[in-house]
Formats: sequence, C-alpha cells, structure tokens
Amino acid sequence: MSFFQLVRREMQGSLDRLVIMAALGGVSTASILAAINAGAQAADSGKPSLWAATLFIIALVLFIKTQHYILLTATAEIESIIHKVRVRMMDQVRHSELLPLEAIGRAAIVAAVTRETSTLTQAANSLAFAAQGGILILFVAIYVAYLSLLAFALSVLIVGFAAALFHARNRQLAIANREASEWENRLFNRLMDLLDGFKEVRLSRARSEDLYSDIVEVSRTAANIKIRTQAETFKRMVLLQSSMYAMLGAIVFAVPVFSDSLGGASITKTVTALVFVIGACFGLVQSIPILSAANAASDNVQRLEARLRAIVAPMEFEVSEPAGRFDRIEVRNVVFSYLERSTETVFKVGPLNFTLQSGELVFITGGNGSGKSTFMKLLASLYKPDSGEIIFDGITVTDATRETYRQLFSAVFVDYHLFQRLYGIPHPDIAEVNRLLSEFRLQDKTRLAHGEFDTVDLSTGQRKRLGLIVSMLEKRPILLLDEWAADQDPDFRRKFYHELLPALHRAGVTVVAVSHDDRYLDEMHLPARRLRMDEGRFVERMIVENA
Repeated sequence: MSFFQLVRREMQGSLDRLVIMAALGGVSTASILAAINAGAQAADSGKPSLWAATLFIIALVLFIKTQHYILLTATAEIESIIHKVRVRMMDQVRHSELLPLEAIGRAAIVAAVTRETSTLTQAANSLAFAAQGGILILFVAIYVAYLSLLAFALSVLIVGFAAALFHARNRQLAIANREASEWENRLFNRLMDLLDGFKEVRLSRARSEDLYSDIVEVSRTAANIKIRTQAETFKRMVLLQSSMYAMLGAIVFAVPVFSDSLGGASITKTVTALVFVIGACFGLVQSIPILSAANAASDNVQRLEARLRAIVAPMEFEVSEPAGRFDRIEVRNVVFSYLERSTETVFKVGPLNFTLQSGELVFITGGNGSGKSTFMKLLASLYKPDSGEIIFDGITVTDATRETYRQLFSAVFVDYHLFQRLYGIPHPDIAEVNRLLSEFRLQDKTRLAHGEFDTVDLSTGQRKRLGLIVSMLEKRPILLLDEWAADQDPDFRRKFYHELLPALHRAGVTVVAVSHDDRYLDEMHLPARRLRMDEGRFVERMIVENA
C-alpha cells in the first residue's frame, strides 16, 4: 500500500526499533491474556497463583511502556514525514517552470499540501494501533494453536475467506477514491471562482445562478462517489466483523462436535483468547477507512510529486547575488505557443525579434490578446520558447544559464502577488523605504516594521504602487511593468509617466512597460521606443525622442 511504502521510504528514525517495541507490546498483551487465564484456572481450584499475578504485573508495566513509546514515536515520525514531504513539494513548486505548473493547476497542489497531508496526520495513531493489533493477533493465534489446532485452522479459514472477500475490490475502490479526489479539486476551483470573481458574480444574476448550479453539481458528484466508496467499505467492515462472530460460534458449537480432545476448560480458554483478540480485530476493521483514505492521499501526493519532478528545472546555476548590470539582450526568432484552457484554442506568439540595450525605455502597446503579457514572460524567461533563442551579453539562455539571466529582472505583472514580508531583501534601507512610501503616497496606508509591511490590505492601484516599491528595492537592472498604470487614478497615472519613469531612467534602470496610455506616451519627454503588437507579432516600431 502506498501509505506504508511512503512511511517506510521517508521514515527518519529506526523502523526496526519501532517494530521491536510493537512486538514487545504484542507479547505483553498476550502475556496478560495468559496470566488472566492461568489466574482464573488457579482461582477455580481454590489456590491463587503467585506466578500468574507476577506475570500479569510485569506484562501490564511492559504494555504501558510500549504503548507510550509506540504512540509517541509513530506520531512524531508521521509528522516528520509529512513535514518533509510538504516542504519538498513546495521546494519543487518554486523550482518548477511556469507553463507546466499552470497546467497542473492550483487546486491539485493546494489539496496535496493541505488536505492530503491532513489525512496522513489522522492516520498516524491508526497506523500504530493497526501494527500493534496485527502483532497481538499473531501471538494470540499461536496461543490458540497451542490450545487446539482444529480451532486454529477453523479460525484461519473463516477469517481468511472474509479477508479475501474484503480485498477483492481494493483496486476499484482506489480508482473511486482517486476520482472523488479529482472532483473535490474541481470543487476547490469553483470556490476560487466564487471568491476571486465575487464582484462579477454579484453583478450578474445569471452568472451567479449558473456558477452556483455548477458548484452544486460538482459537490453532488463528489459526494455521490464518496458515498458509494464509503458504503462499499462499510459493507466490507460488517463482513469482517460478522466473520469474527462466526468464528466464535464455530469454536463453541462446531469444534466440540469434531474433536473430543477439546474439553470445557480448553474451550473456555480458547473463546477467552478469541474474545480478547476480537477487540484488536475490531480496532483494525475500524482503522481500515482511515488507512484507505491515507493510502489514497499517499497516491495523490506521489502522483503530484512525480509531475512536479518532471517540470523542475533540470539544472540551475547557483547565483549568490543578483546580476548588477547587462549591456544587451537579443530575442532572435522566438516562437511560443500554448493551449488556452478556457477556450481550448492554441495561441501563438512569434516569430519575435527584439533587442534591449541597457538603460533603455521601451513601451509595448497593442490590443487585448495581442500577446504583450506573453512576450513579457518570454523576455524574462518565465516561458521557454518553442524555437528561437535569447542571448544576453553574448550568452545564450539555456537551462544552465536561465537562473542567472532571470536575476536581471524585477517585474510587476498584471496578476502580481504582493508579499507582506520583504522576502529576498534581508536588510532594507528604512530611510529609503519611507521616502518611497511618501513618494508613492502610501505613508498613511502602510509602513515597514521588522522586515514586513503592517498591512497589504490596499486598493488594487495602491497594491501595485507598493509592488513597484518592492521591485525598486530589489535594485535589478531591468524592470518589467505590465499594465502598471491601468489601475491608478488619473493624478497618479500622470505622475507615473512624468515623474517616476524619468527618475528611473536617470537612475539607469532599463524599463519595459506594457501600456495603453497613448496620450501620455505622446506627451513624454524621454527618449523611448514604442513597439506595437498584434496577433502575437510586432507590427509597428516607433522611436520617440522628445528629450
């Protein structure tokens, strides 16, 4: 099973020691049973057994010690495994390439890191009890065989037949659990649609009703699949429990008919032993749904890890400090295409030829869907081109040099995420931060304390201003701005084109900006290039020299 394989592969402590302690726990439980039987037999004869009482006390102390060790160790090991797997997946995510990561989808990644690992946590104690229960059953089975081989054989036959029926549909149930997980991921995506698109939902009753109907249908489908799988699991649990009772009935009613050697005392001891172990059997049966869920969760985690390993950058060049400068970047005959999932159409960009000199100011214009944002991601090497090449200072961007090349860029994309903490900027100049906050009119909205902003709960335009401040603090030679001014009020938009961009130009920062503000571009007094895109290609080039 995947869960046990995961535990065995990832376990940091000594598995042998845990198995030995579980075996001692099973021996102690079996010893308690033997001591009780011996003590009861001695009491019937009117002569209490001192050795049985001594054995009982020793076995009870051993049972307590082994239980504490097993439960605490199992919990610690499972949590350690979950921590390692969770951190490893997030490390794989941060080293993945953008396009295949988008294909995997946020739902599958979030589910694996949160829901699936939570399921593994719940299975920790069940795993410990299941292992100890299995060992207890083994020792009690040996004890029953000692009392009566016929009773042992009949018990094995009945329980073995029930177990075979129980495992007959394991594969189908695993497929059903996987399908249920996929539908739950779809439900997560619908939830994100509802939350991220809340304004659009509230503005359209038709969209709201349609989305809600889809949510209900996805949730119902996921629930129905889980009901079917749980119903089948519960049926199998009832089968195993019934087999336990059938085993007791066979020992009491059938064995004496076929064997005269098993007297009343032996039957009593055998039944006592089996009743003693039935509790462990029921514990095993009750842990089956939890362990099955953990098994399915382990499958999902391992499949996601396999997909992430396949898209992790094959080689990364370690860079201790961002590159401080560059002279020239050339984009030569770059072609890139991808499948637009929302429309199931292929969008193609290129062939593109573009040159960027250090200190330049370049504006990219064009209609919606013309390929501007895709070009920006290609320029930053977030997307790998299907053909063509990118060369910086005579070095071709390959898997070996891509990480070095990316260190040239800071960017504020349309879907820019604003981190509350200044990750990657360990010692910011507080005076510079305060000056920028004041310049960007955010001094009354947020402030930096202990390496993080006290709030990022700002309007869209203010968040982009703060994002630009963070990008400026990174002090990279190239700044990419994708529709940055679109969410600014007219006053600050004017400030951006007439004050901020000239200041960046004077500081020697190379800026490539996507813009629709033709009027502001015409009014600018800066040497700049303006490139227009249409249907994934540059169709017009203009040199603006109003300095």
